[in-house]
Amino acid sequence: MPLTPDVLTRASDPVLQVRLSPEGRLRGASARARIERPAAEVWELLQDLEGYVRYLPMVDRVERSGDELTLSLRFKLGLFSAGLRFTAHATYSEGRTVELRWVAGEPRDLRLRFELTDAGDGACIVDGEGEFDLQSLGWVVKYFLKHHPEIELGIYPGVALALIDALRRAAAAR
Repeated sequence: MPLTPDVLTRASDPVLQVRLSPEGRLRGASARARIERPAAEVWELLQDLEGYVRYLPMVDRVERSGDELTLSLRFKLGLFSAGLRFTAHATYSEGRTVELRWVAGEPRDLRLRFELTDAGDGACIVDGEGEFDLQSLGWVVKYFLKHHPEIELGIYPGVALALIDALRRAAAAR
């Protein structure tokens, strides 16, 4: 199905786009989805980032200090469990966008962004995007990706889809 403007605003399933670095490697991904809730209601969820991020897979703990959030992540690889922790600064454009930018921790150079557009029919279109330095995640990730490079192709799209899915689930739980 071609990605016409109508598909992008009416699709019931998320639409995904990946971004490449100048070297041709994946550096991030964006997802667009329709959420059957008014944009103002979804905006309330994004303003409460501490509450929203609890719907994200791997988030173990969230701490907030003003416009900075520190997230502790936990994930399992077979018998191993790994934890990451990063701090990001949140900026808001009232009723429209939220962006988290890396301040410290792993993964480095993290940027997560949401943009809401009122669909005009009681629903909204949400654009979610994520990017970060995958190579900053330590030797276990580097070793794993060295032996399974195909996995890298799914990480960034998975992050973008998880951001949108978590927002959908948070909206449905209201």
